[in-house]
Amino acid sequence: MEQFPHDTANQNNPLQNLNQEFDLGLLIHIVRRNVLWFAVFAALSGVGCFTYLRYTQPLYSSSASLQISQEDRANKVLDVENIYGNNDISAEIELIKSKEFLRNVLANLPLEISYFVEDKFLNNENYLSSPFVVNCHLKDSSIIGKTIYIDFNSSKKATISVNNKQYKISIGDSTILAPFNIIVNIKNYKTIENIKDQVTQNRYFFVINDINSLTNSYSKKISVRLLNVSAKTVQVSFQDHNARKSADIAQALAERYIEYDVEKRSESAKNVLNYINAQLADVYGALRTSESSIQQFKKDNKLSKSEGFTTIYLERLGGLEQELVTLEMENKILQEIESSILSDGEKIDVYDLLPLLVGTQFESTISGLISNLHNLLIKKEEMLYEMKPGSETFKSIDYQISIQKKLLIQSISSLSTKLKSRISNVQAKADEFERSFIDIPTKELEYARLERIFAINEHFYELLLQKRTEYQISKAGFDPNNIILERSYIPAFPISPNKQIAIISAVLITILLSLFLIITKYLLHNTLGSVNDILKNSTTNLSALGIVPKYKKDIPISQLVVNRNPKSMIAESFRSLRSNMQFISNTPGSKIAAVTSTVSGEGKTFVAINLAGIIAFSGKKVVIIDLDMRKPKIHIGFNATNEVGMSTLLIEKNTISNCIKHSELEGLDFITAGPIPPNPSELIISKKLDEIIEELKETYDLVMIDNPPVGLVTDGIKCIQKADYPIYIFRSDYSKKNFVHNADRLVKENGISKLSFAVNGIDTQRGGYGYGGYGYGYGYGYGYGYGYGYGYYDDSQEVEIPWYKNIFNKKS
Repeated sequence: MEQFPHDTANQNNPLQNLNQEFDLGLLIHIVRRNVLWFAVFAALSGVGCFTYLRYTQPLYSSSASLQISQEDRANKVLDVENIYGNNDISAEIELIKSKEFLRNVLANLPLEISYFVEDKFLNNENYLSSPFVVNCHLKDSSIIGKTIYIDFNSSKKATISVNNKQYKISIGDSTILAPFNIIVNIKNYKTIENIKDQVTQNRYFFVINDINSLTNSYSKKISVRLLNVSAKTVQVSFQDHNARKSADIAQALAERYIEYDVEKRSESAKNVLNYINAQLADVYGALRTSESSIQQFKKDNKLSKSEGFTTIYLERLGGLEQELVTLEMENKILQEIESSILSDGEKIDVYDLLPLLVGTQFESTISGLISNLHNLLIKKEEMLYEMKPGSETFKSIDYQISIQKKLLIQSISSLSTKLKSRISNVQAKADEFERSFIDIPTKELEYARLERIFAINEHFYELLLQKRTEYQISKAGFDPNNIILERSYIPAFPISPNKQIAIISAVLITILLSLFLIITKYLLHNTLGSVNDILKNSTTNLSALGIVPKYKKDIPISQLVVNRNPKSMIAESFRSLRSNMQFISNTPGSKIAAVTSTVSGEGKTFVAINLAGIIAFSGKKVVIIDLDMRKPKIHIGFNATNEVGMSTLLIEKNTISNCIKHSELEGLDFITAGPIPPNPSELIISKKLDEIIEELKETYDLVMIDNPPVGLVTDGIKCIQKADYPIYIFRSDYSKKNFVHNADRLVKENGISKLSFAVNGIDTQRGGYGYGGYGYGYGYGYGYGYGYGYGYYDDSQEVEIPWYKNIFNKKS
């Protein structure tokens, strides 16, 4: 008999259960067997896609684009000082995103009460489209955010349900209830009637909103994106389940920013001018006082003017006095800033304090510290919406604010100390300079001092007048060029759920699940499917006896099928096994054939019965004996009784003639296993079995032994060793790959060198590409390699059905 080469390289691989070589035939086979699963995946993905699209709340997004820019025309034309500072685009973006700014925007929109229509799965908000309007004065704050149902009994009456309580109200009249005073007005009763007439009878309800809760909720839906750095264009987007609301809020954010920017900068200029006007009043009073003092001094002392020799004295002393006044003014500014921080440290407005520093020598030092403190306070105010004051994060920001305050106060104190030192030094120099002119007449000195004070006040007054004029011109020349480039619009389609993406996702999920199933089954494929699989996994020279195709019909109670249609495919396969047995042993005389397998269910009894039957067809006398005493099946295969058999023969309770039964096929007899004994192993290895077999060989040409599976028990090894035709049965797509090692052990450890195997249950419908018809393309000489179309088979009995018609009949 022909031996086939086999690959033994993978036997030493610990992952031998995995497929190490790509097998296209196996892959196609797995795909075909799991088409039903693919359809299930597609159906589940389709249902999931439909459910997602049908029952997911639509989310709309609307955006407005604006350009942020300011132009100070007065600064360009008159070269006056810019009181507004630089316009940082990043700071403006953070302002738009801030919760405080959003709260200001929401307060100007009709969001105090939200109106809804209850649906079975989704609730639809009637923003600006509610057929009724509610005005209420809240008494109980616990109902804020709760659902309040309103059922309209008629156009004049309605019922309100809140906190599991119902209240009757009259439409249009003010009703005093426990939680609130309410007035309900109907705008469109026809719409309400249409909702009431629907089968589902959806209910109206409304929710009283809290501005702080809305701010926290809506702040997560805002998106501010910088479109162009050079052009300073910004896109403000807002997402909501109501399309119109998303457009209104996005537009309100853009419009409110323009208004807020103008108001804030105008307020800053106003604060600066108020400060200058206050200083002007004080300096003007001092100027009038000094002027009156000079006039009175002249009147009392009858002086008209100072003498010429005092000119140098006055100039030098006047310079010192002017410096002294400037230093005292700067010191006063520092004291005002320090007082503002200490008295109102939680509400520092950088627009109020920074103008005080304009033109001073410490402007750059203090302004940066004030701005940092101002930013920390804003951050703290925003955190009030998100966490409790006692949290660790809140304590951390308080600690940073206190540190910044201390640093600012220390800096102010340090600068104030330095100013006081300089004032003392200048005053000392002025005193020393006055003492050097002690010989000047006292009245002349007094007059000169009065004139000096008047000149200083007059200079300071003129300086303030100049600054006020510059700031007024700058305020008038400020032109905010913040403009809305693109208004928000009501979106026609939601951004979520996206139908196209959902369908693509469903298709991808189906493909991925199908690929995962195919790859998993391919990698974990651990069953034998073909002759080639057995040869690849074997480490010995096992001989391929042949294959037995899968019986397409239901196997009858009598498992003998070769006599039903001698020209059928399955009958021809057993003829091939019979022919190939001649290559194992062709000596004359009576022979023994022993059939075994690894486990039960691989079809050894079916093969034994039909192989014996096909041999009996050739005119041989064949007897089958059932030695599988633990799980006997021969009596079932022949639809016979099992009162007597091998168990009673081995204990010499019956004779062979009493136990032999005749089948419906001439020349084929059988002996059943008999009653199940308690000690089958001892009976099988007894000498009595050898005597029975020898006695049967005298009468029959072939003794076919149905042995127990050697993978479970070792009872049948003795018979396999004695057999002229030891046959090992594997079942396609049932036997595991490691079952081959059991056959290898019979060859190596038990010396059964003539052991051959047959593959049962081959599905010939799979084709001949290496995993389907198996023997058809190998040229093993099985005797039926010409196909089925040459009139050799009875096609009326077994018609090949196209695989696609049996897809859903296959089991995974």
